[in-house]
Amino acid sequence: MTARDFVRTNWPAIAILATAVVIGFVTIELLRSMPPHSIVMATGPEGGTYYEDGERYRAVLARENVDVRLVPTSGSVENVAMLLDPHSEVSVGLVQGGTIDADGKSALQSLGTLFYEPYWWFRRRDIQGVGVPSLRGRKISIGPEGSGTRALSIQLLKKVGIVDDQASELLPLPPRVAQEKLLAGEIDVAFILASWDSPVVQQLLGNEAKSLGLASPITLLGRANEVIE
Repeated sequence: MTARDFVRTNWPAIAILATAVVIGFVTIELLRSMPPHSIVMATGPEGGTYYEDGERYRAVLARENVDVRLVPTSGSVENVAMLLDPHSEVSVGLVQGGTIDADGKSALQSLGTLFYEPYWWFRRRDIQGVGVPSLRGRKISIGPEGSGTRALSIQLLKKVGIVDDQASELLPLPPRVAQEKLLAGEIDVAFILASWDSPVVQQLLGNEAKSLGLASPITLLGRANEVIE
């Protein structure tokens, strides 16, 4: 039997098979392009502002039948590392401005700026002098490893040579611990990235500590090839 005869004899079955293949291909492409029904989001430490924002996203997206799993982290630096890790399940994360290098910018995509968050530094009132250089030789809380507070603090302190100053003691304290130690006089300075209405900030503003706040944008980032529509 020639190929022409085979096709003439079996054309109904061949047509059905070809149609099924086309439908299967189109279905797969449609499924691949659909928004995910499950999202893993890197936030920040539990109880912190970023984690609370993640809770709000989870509540809103649940109404659209999208499940959001929150991953507590130390902060922005760890969030970026998880987004860049191809073996990480994290697909979106909250990241403060200034924590992404050139390599990260090509692999990640911004889903939008959410809000501006002040970058505070609080110091004991009895410290003399003006500006960051006056903090040389002090006990300074710069935030825990993996936090955006620590990344920004190191950048700032490097510019005035305090990072390499052996007389200064840089401490990896989370905001609540830094607040307690500053008020107890156990440390001299605390760098904190938190919103104006944060309980830590409000308590420090209401006490004798001096403060200076600088705005830093908080952005929701996603992997470049997994942006949520």
